[in-house]
Amino acid sequence: VAVTTSPANLSVSVTYNGSSTVPTAAGSYAVVATVTDPNYTGSATGTLTISKASATVTLGSLSQTYTGSPFPVTVTTNPASLSVSVTYNGSTTVPTNVGTYTVVATVIDPNYTGSATGSLTIAKATAIVALGNVSQTYTGSPLQVTVTTNPANLSASVTYNGSATVPTNVGTYAGVATVTDPNYTCSA
Repeated sequence: VAVTTSPANLSVSVTYNGSSTVPTAAGSYAVVATVTDPNYTGSATGTLTISKASATVTLGSLSQTYTGSPFPVTVTTNPASLSVSVTYNGSTTVPTNVGTYTVVATVIDPNYTGSATGSLTIAKATAIVALGNVSQTYTGSPLQVTVTTNPANLSASVTYNGSATVPTNVGTYAGVATVTDPNYTCSA
């Protein structure tokens, strides 16, 4: 702190929360200035407040494609390497599934403040769908195609000439299998 005396230029001792060490960290410090001149006496008290400095927070990796693994966003700060808390839709759990998540990154540092908000989008991955049993002989019963997916066992819906009804009669039917899994997309 700056200290002035009257009369001017008297010797003064200054303490911050009881220490003569001048603080550098953000916070509030009780300041006591005491005249140390042999011919004068006097003191003053006050509070020194050092505010947190602003930091810049930048989010990256906000667009991903589903793989089954979590997708943490990347966070950089200026100054570099500050500790940051990241939430996804208010949770610290890193998302895995397809969707859009609100990301908030907040600096957790005693001397800096800053935050950034963005959206993490995890898009559906492309699956492979194959139709089997596409040529069959009339039996009088409904005859449906088989659906194979990669990754295996994904749910899929099948239509025949645009209808979900499985055909029974002789004929040629346009079969379309569409993956209905929330994390994958594809049709055949």
